[in-house]
Amino acid sequence: MKPATRLKFAPYLFISPFFILFVIFGLYPILYGLWLSVHSGIDVQVFSGLKNFKLVLTDLMFWKSMWNGTQLALGSLLVVLPIALGVALLINQPFIAKRKGHFATFFFTPNITSAVAVGIIFGMIFNKDFGLLNASLNFFGIESIGWLTDPQWTIPSLILLTVWRFLGINILYFMAGLQNVPNELIEAAKIDGANVFQRFMFITLPLLQPIMMFIVFQAVIGSYNMFTEAFLLGNKGFGPQNSLIFPTMYLYDQGFRMLNFNYSAALGYVFTIIMLIVSLFQLKMFNLKDQGQD
Repeated sequence: MKPATRLKFAPYLFISPFFILFVIFGLYPILYGLWLSVHSGIDVQVFSGLKNFKLVLTDLMFWKSMWNGTQLALGSLLVVLPIALGVALLINQPFIAKRKGHFATFFFTPNITSAVAVGIIFGMIFNKDFGLLNASLNFFGIESIGWLTDPQWTIPSLILLTVWRFLGINILYFMAGLQNVPNELIEAAKIDGANVFQRFMFITLPLLQPIMMFIVFQAVIGSYNMFTEAFLLGNKGFGPQNSLIFPTMYLYDQGFRMLNFNYSAALGYVFTIIMLIVSLFQLKMFNLKDQGQD
């Protein structure tokens, strides 16, 4: 091979490992999953068209899992994110800013804790008979709550878990976003007579929009993909009245417990399409398209 030819193909040789791994572990599973979703059978695969997809659309268990994911997502958006933003704003104040690194380490620790360990520990905390949470409630004269045995309390218990586990990482995201808010604008607003609320609403919050979009994306997608913690809190099941079932758990159950890989593949594609629609809706909410045109 001529030197010029070797130089021509050298760049492709260096980037080839990525594409080889992508084809093996990315593209092939995607295409094979699509092939499985339009077939049925165990020993012999028979083409069934859209049969599996039609079953998904009428599968009450799947839609129950999506509803549970929606409740957790709303809980994350309405509970975790406001608290995270408030704490980040507090830490960003001048009298605390010098110790910002200590707070960052403290809040980030739960995020790197093993999900299995978190599920086991919170399973003991939420235990109705000897759990720490009910013991604290009993101390104040409140009756014990069946956090993991009463369907109406399972999602709130999972929201409490996510507050502890993901509050810190969201605080760090907001703290990073606050670094992009110029102090000059805040000082100018003060001179113009803007109060704290006005400065937050018309300066800080709009400038936090990019990081806010990222955080909302993470919270929503993470809620629908909840698996380990819910799996352990539900005692390796779906909880009372399937109140702890989530889409990824249902995919796992159909594929690796029921060995219904064809239906599991169809579930995965329907779930992916729904997540794409949700993501596009979020993009619309944040007006990113209009910003890009401007």
